[in-house]
Amino acid sequence: MPAAAALLLLAAPLLAPQEADQSAPKGRATVYRVDLIETLDGDPIKNGFVIVRDGLIEKIGQALVLPEGARVRDLRGSGSTITPPLALSHANFLVRSSRGGGLNGRFRAVDSLWLEPEQLHELLELGVLVAGVDPPGDGVPGRSSVISTDGGTPAPEPLVEDLHLSFQMMGSTRSAKDLLRKAIADAEKAIEGEDKAREAWQKARKEWEEKQKAKAEEAKKSAEGGKDGAGGGKAAQDPPKPAEKGKDDGKKPEEQEPPKEFEAPKIDPNLMPVVEWLRKERVVQVSFDKPAAWLHWLDLLGDRDLAWEAVLALPRWGGFAGNFHEVKDSIAAAGVRVYLPASLPDLPYTRIASHPAAELHAAGVEIVLTPPRADLEGVRSLRLGLADLVREGLDRRTAIEAVTLRPAAAMGQEELVQALKPGAPATFILLDGDFLNPVAEVQLVLRDGKVLYDRAKEEEDK
Repeated sequence: MPAAAALLLLAAPLLAPQEADQSAPKGRATVYRVDLIETLDGDPIKNGFVIVRDGLIEKIGQALVLPEGARVRDLRGSGSTITPPLALSHANFLVRSSRGGGLNGRFRAVDSLWLEPEQLHELLELGVLVAGVDPPGDGVPGRSSVISTDGGTPAPEPLVEDLHLSFQMMGSTRSAKDLLRKAIADAEKAIEGEDKAREAWQKARKEWEEKQKAKAEEAKKSAEGGKDGAGGGKAAQDPPKPAEKGKDDGKKPEEQEPPKEFEAPKIDPNLMPVVEWLRKERVVQVSFDKPAAWLHWLDLLGDRDLAWEAVLALPRWGGFAGNFHEVKDSIAAAGVRVYLPASLPDLPYTRIASHPAAELHAAGVEIVLTPPRADLEGVRSLRLGLADLVREGLDRRTAIEAVTLRPAAAMGQEELVQALKPGAPATFILLDGDFLNPVAEVQLVLRDGKVLYDRAKEEEDK
């Protein structure tokens, strides 16, 4: 055997333990023992363990060997449940402004946040880790933002400053429809103007460069001709006479070079987000409060193939309109993500309950559920609303995903709020009862293994 090969064989056994030591967990493990784990990564785990170390879920399951020296928090016997944290896609009660309707695309929701000192902490107590907020106002009020509830107040650092552009088709009024129609028409005109300006610049630039190339070639030929005819006649040697004062020498003014880089015409900042949407650079969320508004929007959208989502919003007079079943097939055919309140509204002018969430889900629509009321009290009753939906036919896992993983992904926070599995961030909530039990309270909120909220500790400190 060659000496080099022998050295490699001798070295190999020494390297393996060293590599294993480098990858071994370093921190102390914490074990959470609960009655149920809604992993959303497979079947729920009953009477299970979650082992957390170094900010990650190290192991999860029913029969596990506990790490030596681990801290153990045993909450079995109360119906205790672990799930991913809640994500509110439309926590619009956190935003305040006197701004009315119109084309106001330049505004961001984060600039209109109006937070009471305890509001974010109250959301954290309810198991909410991430919240989306919409800009206030009608028409085109601006762009949505995303915040974390463990941020500071009164102005938390946003996770996303500028997410979706908001269109309001509320009330299906002619003025709302006309405003959006004009905004889209103006944006298309701005795009057309910019395209024409770019074409004109490209043409001018090309002509300029061709002329400069021709001049260079002519100068080169003249220089070569001058060498061949050196020592010529007097006329060739005499300098040209200066033009008489006041007389045109017949020369054209020197042509100005076009800019080397294209300078686009300025577009109104309020219109620019609409332009970006038409260019397929952003997503629009369109809010509706009745089926008529949905039909008006489809008419306005026409055959444009653009990215948008639907928000079946709470009417301003209160209560969720229950007759969206009339356009259920149209909504399913649109193939867009749909946000709607976690409630069982009565059909208009009847006492007959409808189930739009289950109907839309059965039709293949991706649903995201929002609180049944657009305020903090609505967040408190969110799990009660979910329980009603599940009792009346919505799949349990679908209901939980619709307030955790799905809204988080819709806000670009799928890395923050994930399904629970080994190797995933230890980001979850722990309740002292079933997730769909409205009286069960959140006991712990963890993010990357760090406890953000501990109900027992806070009650001790009071």
